[in-house]
Amino acid sequence: MAGVNLTEILGQPFQATGQPSDTRETPLEPITFFPGDKPVDLNQAAADMRAKAEAEERRELRRMTGVSVLFAQRKPRDLLRMVTPPPFDFDDVCLVIGEMAHSYAAATGFDRSGVIVSAVTAAASVIDDRYKLTVRRESNWHVSARQWSFLCGGPAAGKSPAIRAATDAIKAMHAERYLDWEAANKEVPPKERSAPPALYTSDSTVPALSTALQGNPRGMLMLTEEFSSWVGSIDSGERGDAVKNRGDWLQLRDGGSRQINRVERGSVFVKNWGVSVLAACTPDGLARQMKQMPEDGLIQRFIPCILGAPDLDAKGDATQAMTTWGRWLEWAFKATTQGADCCVTFTPEAQAMFENEVRSVRELVIATEQFAPAYAAHLGKHPGMLAEVALVFHVFRVHPDNILPSQVGPEAVACAIRYMRKARRHASTLYQSILSASPAFELARALARSIVASEAPMTTVSRADLSAMCSDFRKADDRLRREAVQLLEDADWLEAQTRGTYGGWPREYQVHPQVFALFAREGDLWRARRAAVKEAIVGTE
Repeated sequence: MAGVNLTEILGQPFQATGQPSDTRETPLEPITFFPGDKPVDLNQAAADMRAKAEAEERRELRRMTGVSVLFAQRKPRDLLRMVTPPPFDFDDVCLVIGEMAHSYAAATGFDRSGVIVSAVTAAASVIDDRYKLTVRRESNWHVSARQWSFLCGGPAAGKSPAIRAATDAIKAMHAERYLDWEAANKEVPPKERSAPPALYTSDSTVPALSTALQGNPRGMLMLTEEFSSWVGSIDSGERGDAVKNRGDWLQLRDGGSRQINRVERGSVFVKNWGVSVLAACTPDGLARQMKQMPEDGLIQRFIPCILGAPDLDAKGDATQAMTTWGRWLEWAFKATTQGADCCVTFTPEAQAMFENEVRSVRELVIATEQFAPAYAAHLGKHPGMLAEVALVFHVFRVHPDNILPSQVGPEAVACAIRYMRKARRHASTLYQSILSASPAFELARALARSIVASEAPMTTVSRADLSAMCSDFRKADDRLRREAVQLLEDADWLEAQTRGTYGGWPREYQVHPQVFALFAREGDLWRARRAAVKEAIVGTE
């Protein structure tokens, strides 16, 4: 290996050391060495010599490096980077939400998308459901500000902190009102007490929620930092009530009156069966959960927010911004409180903007429903979501000293259009990447991470090596293993060697020498994670 610059050899297209190719531009005349002999074609002879030299160099390169020339010349494709949509921008929302999100992201380094979507959902939850937007009077289409959203990201993406930043003020508002109610009813017999106020709930059953909503027709926030537990509560039930529960929970997205009949509880009428929902999940956890859920459109009712990696060097102070945000939520709660339905309308310009965007959304639904039906089903709900978000931005655009105007203007609609277009990008990533990734592809990614996270770059790897370095590979069946390794070969990470097989597997695979340079950062991150886990489990000596 001494004296051989492998980086230079492997980093450039192969070229033989014989005559340059431009010598072929001047053909040589055939010659005859002895009278009567067949003329010798010097051009063909030169070509044969070049081919022989090239073959010899290929053999020598393979002998020295174990890597075939064609394999070395190809660039391994990136299997490690999760597809991440563009983040929500601060000007995708109204100014007050954008300012709060900017301060929080600067202070924590977490993806601004998480706090932006959480804040929009929190803002929707404090707006009285009886304060509505008339979308189309001729078809009796009215919407409340109600929102369902979830944050999807890894353990370090900042899902829970973003949710807490957006909703801690709501918890404080809830606690204040509940304590006041408790003090006022201290001497009142339980049966004569009014229903306690409720701005949010963290865990509830259909019977408990129906009781809470009977006393709070304005709606409330269903807050859960783990989506799978929320789904589990939907499907929980005894005596065959699980199916009925799903219908009740699905109706919560649309609001309106709800008649609930159960044998033990009897008949319960809820004037407004509606809540906003804010949840969190990991990509893998969501994918597993969705495999166990019926295709009833539950997930399509949510606006997804796919979080990117945090900025580890962020510095800032969000204290004042959080205080201001709490004041806005309190103001919006009081300003929109209604004793009966109250409807605002679009201005003519805002109505035209809304109708144009709805038309483009429905054209997109038609274009995607054949090859991406789940994504198309989600897009089909965007017209209603667009109107709901426009109502949120209408309320939170008004200065607290002013009275809410009776019409939603073009500024609020333009902002809602930007927000929902960004949500469309996040939904595309959810339905066409996270929820559609095959088990073989996920295993191939796990193998790729294990390879680049090895302590030292490797030139070859065997099936036994893959089992030792990757626990997911050890647990998988043989068919899934073969599919995953084949994906690594197709992505030019590995090349099977032909000298002998073991149980139908090649005895070893060549590892592309460029993977350790191309994906060095990913390797460093995964080694650091493994070291942190090991330290947490066994401690340091």
